[in-house]
Amino acid sequence: LGFYRKAKAIICQSQFHMEIVRKNLKLDSLINVGGNLWSEDSLALMAEFAAIPKTDTYAILDSEIEHKNTRETVMYCEHKKLDYKLVKSDDYSDFLQQLGSHKTFVFLPKTPETLSRVAVEARMMGMSVIANKMIGATREPWFSLKGLELIETMRGKRKEIKDIVLGALT
Repeated sequence: LGFYRKAKAIICQSQFHMEIVRKNLKLDSLINVGGNLWSEDSLALMAEFAAIPKTDTYAILDSEIEHKNTRETVMYCEHKKLDYKLVKSDDYSDFLQQLGSHKTFVFLPKTPETLSRVAVEARMMGMSVIANKMIGATREPWFSLKGLELIETMRGKRKEIKDIVLGALT
């Protein structure tokens, strides 16, 4: 808490993230950048995968991390009789290609995701997202966008976030 109290500014990735920090730390030096940074190469890759044909199966993140909630997300899909596929790869490009080949991504984390890069990546690749209330990105005004329109928004965030951070330091 002492570290945060002495900070000139606390940068948050989403409004949700900022609300959590404010509620728990009772500080006002918070700034919401409303996004994250992707490399130009990553954005180009997602633009490429946005154009690939999509299967009707639902994608689920295959993670061993308990709070990512893979097991219960699988149970949700089985209960709803949704045809799903687990998506996993240590190679980022391969992971994006697997994810982007589906029409819908289902992500139901147990704990707050301050933004959730994977949910935003799914949207950038033109996918629908089924989510719970634990994902910060879903509360950002740009989350209604998808495909190339969202990719362009995130390209703009690259400069916007830099300017916000530099402004907070001066």
